[in-house]
Amino acid sequence: MTVNALRVGIVGAGIGGLTLAHALQRRGIGVTVFERDSGPQATAGYRLHLPATAFTALAEVLPAASVRALRECGAGNDSFRQFAVLDHRGRVRLRIPIEHAGEALLIGRRPLRAVLARGLGDVIRWNTTVSGWTASPDGVELADGSRFDLLVAADGTGSRAARRLLGRSTARRSGFIGIAGRSPLPQRIPADLRRGLAFMVGPGGVGAFLSLHGEHGRDPAAEHPYVVWSVSARLDDPDADLAGQAHRLTARWSDDFHTLIDRSEPGSVAAFPFHFPAALGPWASGPVTLLGDAVHPMPPTAGAGAGTAILDAAYLAEDLGTRPVREALAAYRTRLLTYAPAAVDEARPALLWQRRLENPMLYALAVRLALPAVDAGLRLVRRGRPW
Repeated sequence: MTVNALRVGIVGAGIGGLTLAHALQRRGIGVTVFERDSGPQATAGYRLHLPATAFTALAEVLPAASVRALRECGAGNDSFRQFAVLDHRGRVRLRIPIEHAGEALLIGRRPLRAVLARGLGDVIRWNTTVSGWTASPDGVELADGSRFDLLVAADGTGSRAARRLLGRSTARRSGFIGIAGRSPLPQRIPADLRRGLAFMVGPGGVGAFLSLHGEHGRDPAAEHPYVVWSVSARLDDPDADLAGQAHRLTARWSDDFHTLIDRSEPGSVAAFPFHFPAALGPWASGPVTLLGDAVHPMPPTAGAGAGTAILDAAYLAEDLGTRPVREALAAYRTRLLTYAPAAVDEARPALLWQRRLENPMLYALAVRLALPAVDAGLRLVRRGRPW
């Protein structure tokens, strides 16, 4: 089968699915995306980190106008020069300098998805759910009669398509839940947020992530300035009153942090259970394959989920454009299993330390001695270097 004759169906218009659609179109491969949401703005989620590898992959498959729009909607390397660790009173205990190997991007999920949807037009079938399919050596037929040579499950954590393919869920809960919201500026925020991202550690193994979205460009998808806050803790289930639960989890924290919660935009506070892969390994060859969180869900603690999904899409499109389909799918699966487990593993240490810091003695030792000692060592190493 020639590349131009190949037809690919994608289940899910998330970051990975939309990237794949662009990458396939650029190679002349026919593609249709099925998405149950009503449009690109109908999504939850907050700010995403796209490392240089992921942003480069996007820039290679998107129109130049869309790449400019991403820069207008996001923030580049200057906005992420350090990662700070604060205690629950907002005092900086550790600053880790960040060096970028290329152009990285911090961008909200909504503007990223909106920009990725541009130029795809009728390729995306919004308000459409894929309820099932019949696979054969010739490809896949959906319940609505649509036929494809390949179907890609890119419908995120807890993927229904992946469960249908494998007969099991690809995600397992980590035991941690995040409660997050967006608070518009101006706010009283730690000064270090203007240099990068921050993580707060509190008593009882409660942590919080903070990210500032400051200046924005003129693109229609650009968001107004805001701060993302996200409280994470070991929980069985979130309460109905999420803001109230966030207040209770951080009862002994700084007043400024509680003000962030109180001033959250209406409707922006949501709960997100953190997931790991149930079993990340080879899946059966056939006309259905997996991509992104549908195969390798990961907590947001390393900020690697979106970037890894973008790489999945770029590699799958490359393989489909240069090899026969069966060979391409095998090569893609093999390559994914060389980098995705490492990305998942990057998310584990933060949760491990949160568990350890449930111990009051270890928490006191960490915030009073260990973190400041590491910070002093890093300052000695970079002494004399420009910040």
